[in-house]
Amino acid sequence: MITGVILAGGLNRRMGGRLKALLPVQGQPLLLRQLEEMSSICKQVIVVTNEPEVLRPYLTSVSNIDVQCINDQYVQKGPLSGIHAASQLASEQHMWIVGCDMPFISAEAAKAMAILCQEANLDAVIPVLDGRAHPLHGVYSKLVGSEAEVLLKQEQYRLMGLLDHMDWKPVENDFFERQNIPSHFATNVNTPEEYERMSANLP
Repeated sequence: MITGVILAGGLNRRMGGRLKALLPVQGQPLLLRQLEEMSSICKQVIVVTNEPEVLRPYLTSVSNIDVQCINDQYVQKGPLSGIHAASQLASEQHMWIVGCDMPFISAEAAKAMAILCQEANLDAVIPVLDGRAHPLHGVYSKLVGSEAEVLLKQEQYRLMGLLDHMDWKPVENDFFERQNIPSHFATNVNTPEEYERMSANLP
């Protein structure tokens, strides 16, 4: 098993202030789509957000998982602070970490990466699709939380900076193709234009 983590702490500036986690996708809030997908391999899901009172009412509708809503301890310091906060609470050894703006997250992809992470005793497994790393939709050992805290205390907030301090493995398109996993799972929507484009091209 693996702990699911949804990072929903951003300011949503590029989305014109709309909460990306609640954007409707095929008639349901993006956050609920993610929780349902995570529920197939996660017993525990942690939502890291600075607006728990807004998101909490949506978290009770997925019944077969334990969903917890927590704040960053290092506020407004990006995904690194979310990973740190979630690692304090994760009940499993590994965390599947996604951004709240990813409508097509894949439990199959996460499971395949988690198996690799465990078998090779790595700190993380990160998808690198079409040459681009996607650290959000990666699988991490919860032990990386202490490394994240070191960087946060040094006021180094880049997520890719965390990878520089970890033993991690990239997995490319062919890794997922061999397992018949479509590689659009790392798609994210940052702007109204990307949201409209995604909505018009739903798989």
